[in-house]
Amino acid sequence: MSHEELAGGHARKAKRRKVEFLTSLEDLEGRLLLSTARAFRPRQAVPLVRQQGPGMAERFEAQAQRRAAMMAARQEQAAARLASMGAMRMRGGFRVNINPVINVTPTFNVGGPASHSNSNPTVTVPAANPPAAQAPPQSTAPTTPPQASTPPAAANPTPANPATPNQPATPAQPTKPTQPGRPNNPGQWTDITRPGGPTPQTPKPGAPTKPTTPTTPSKPTTPTPTTPSKPTTPAEPSKPTTPAEPTKPTTPSKPAPTFPDGTVLRDEQTGELGYYSQGKRGLISPPVAEKMGLTVEKTKAVSTDDFQAVPKGPDYYPEGIFVRSDQTGEISRFSAGKFHVVSTPVSTYLGIGVDAVATIPAAQYGNTPKGDDYFPENLLIQNQRTGEINIYQAGERHWISVPVAARMKLQPSQIVVISPSQFDGVARGKDYFPEGVYLQDQESGEMARYEGSKLRVVSSPVAARLGISAEDLIAVSSAQYKAVEKGADYFVDGMFLKNNQTGELAHYAGGQRHWVSSPVAAEINLVDAMITIIGADQFNAIPRGGDYAPPPPVTGGPTPPAQA
Repeated sequence: MSHEELAGGHARKAKRRKVEFLTSLEDLEGRLLLSTARAFRPRQAVPLVRQQGPGMAERFEAQAQRRAAMMAARQEQAAARLASMGAMRMRGGFRVNINPVINVTPTFNVGGPASHSNSNPTVTVPAANPPAAQAPPQSTAPTTPPQASTPPAAANPTPANPATPNQPATPAQPTKPTQPGRPNNPGQWTDITRPGGPTPQTPKPGAPTKPTTPTTPSKPTTPTPTTPSKPTTPAEPSKPTTPAEPTKPTTPSKPAPTFPDGTVLRDEQTGELGYYSQGKRGLISPPVAEKMGLTVEKTKAVSTDDFQAVPKGPDYYPEGIFVRSDQTGEISRFSAGKFHVVSTPVSTYLGIGVDAVATIPAAQYGNTPKGDDYFPENLLIQNQRTGEINIYQAGERHWISVPVAARMKLQPSQIVVISPSQFDGVARGKDYFPEGVYLQDQESGEMARYEGSKLRVVSSPVAARLGISAEDLIAVSSAQYKAVEKGADYFVDGMFLKNNQTGELAHYAGGQRHWVSSPVAAEINLVDAMITIIGADQFNAIPRGGDYAPPPPVTGGPTPPAQA
């Protein structure tokens, strides 16, 4: 008799039994512990098995998967039993109804020919998919004990639905195992280990496990019939909008009156004065009007409405007027729309007293912006700390060296001493030299005449002709001398010049040289004492003009001699 027939006979003889008995808590604990211990068997070494034909690897993998599923199901059942034990221990004793259903369908497949009966057989045991462990339902009544299930004695667990016969689940075709270096090659030696998950830890008998609360199945949803929607009532047509009444045109305001620029307006009711310029009126305060010498005859009387209709501009001050704050006593000069503070030393030097200024309220004084401090043109100012003397010209201060100050013969009464902060607040310009003075470079000895902010070199022959001596020269440093821009060389109009290389004669006038021919030189009796001999480069640098023509002779008198 084959193994298949023997397994089938045992399966047909198996019958369902219903067992009902009473037990105690201690007996049940012992049975549960013994049933759990049987699930944890030690790993056994499995010898190497040579595959005997195609498809063996798939069957081995399916077998391993089924064994792993069985082990997982046993672990879940053990946890459920321990939870049930904890719940029963809380009540001291109960009655257990166990209705196990055991279905055993063993199948033994032994591969290989009969001649190889001593070889290692291959055993394939099909098993059904293990059902999920069911937690015991929680009872609402305190007297009713929960029911616990006894683990089945057979390898196949009881299915979830007892009425349905247990059918083995058909395993999915597994992928053939591939050995490194030998893919998809049947008949090779393969290491096969015993399937199963990690060895579960045995719970302690004395520690009850908290029962798991079962999930309450949700009630089937009753379909709600859909109520057909009512037909939409068409909206009523909107009523035509009544047009709004047209806005009445606004009466334009009276335009502001215009007057010629420079007209002094006077409010005939309040007497307030305003200076009209570019469509605006600037307030003229009474102190300012007094300094301006305004009288009623010099103003134009207008109504209050016309006076107020003219837009108001900044307060008016005549150019150059001196004003004073009634609180601080500060004096300023009005110029170009700004106040320029006049310091006490400057006001003292200019002789500006209280009677010479217009004293206005401090609020009015602060409304006008301020500019640079005021200094009159060509005022000599001196730094109180360093003693440096400068001259104020065109908004800048220009340094006056000691030799220049000595040549100018400056006196202390001509100089205004101011504070260092006020002195440094003035922008510095170029060094100052009086117009027409002769300067000499201390290093090179070169001489030049200062004209129009430029230096005009004076050669030695020209200096000798003009009779310039050392007393006429102002010695300056080389840096100061070179800082001044140079212009054309200096000659006096009417001089006769001679080229020291060619002997050419010329008359200098208006910045040009005019050629003098030999007949003309003889005609005017031009002698060497009247001629200044200069270098060829200096002679040729003078722009050439027309030929020289002597002036006509005076009737009835001797011929005038040529000018030196």
